[in-house]
Amino acid sequence: MPLTRLIDNTADTPNIECLYTHFNFPQAPQDRPYVFVNMVSTVDGKTLLGDVGGSAVGVGDATDQLLFRRLQKVADAAMLGGATLRASHVLYPPDKPRIVLTRTGDFSLKNRFFTDAPDKAYVLAPKDMETERRKEIEAVAHFLGIGEGGVDLTAAMQYIRQELNIRYLLCEGGATVNGQMLPLGLLDELFITITPKLKGGGAVPGVIEGVGLPSHQYLPVSLLSLYHDEGEFYFRYRIEKEVRTARR
Repeated sequence: MPLTRLIDNTADTPNIECLYTHFNFPQAPQDRPYVFVNMVSTVDGKTLLGDVGGSAVGVGDATDQLLFRRLQKVADAAMLGGATLRASHVLYPPDKPRIVLTRTGDFSLKNRFFTDAPDKAYVLAPKDMETERRKEIEAVAHFLGIGEGGVDLTAAMQYIRQELNIRYLLCEGGATVNGQMLPLGLLDELFITITPKLKGGGAVPGVIEGVGLPSHQYLPVSLLSLYHDEGEFYFRYRIEKEVRTARR
């Protein structure tokens, strides 16, 4: 079945063949990048089919992979968490700045994330990271030490915007990173592929993990577009900034 347009409230896709190749994003704020998240999940909200700690391989099909690469291409830079980097080699276009968010630096420095383009690789970590590990990282990538005991994400986003001049940042998860960014108001859009699969399992991560917002509070989202291909649905949402309280 060819890719089908179901809803599109944007002017970004004059024809279906160019889906996710061009965006009229709002102007990026001066104090942080405009951040858009890309995730894929089963119908029951699971982001893995294999073991916990593994990669998302197999969750999405060919069209999801195509759109995934297109989103990487349009971003000024991409960011992911250390757990995602531990799961498998992570590949980007050679000219694409890539940032890994970590507290401990527990991942292989031989990952292609680093070796393909060392001058484009950044490690965002607490400035009080263990000294020897920091030196090892500095030998293969740019080390950005922001925060103590953990990364200060608000300050980190300000640095990325103002010092690295990154206006549009693609966040590729995982769920823990998404869960850290959301309550701070640092996420602007969510691109999510829903695949016609069921997984189950309480330990299998969802799209957003962590503490979340306080009880009965939530952030509304607005549907920008929806496309469909062979049972997969490709949603694009704008994440609103005003926290709401659910009726009890």
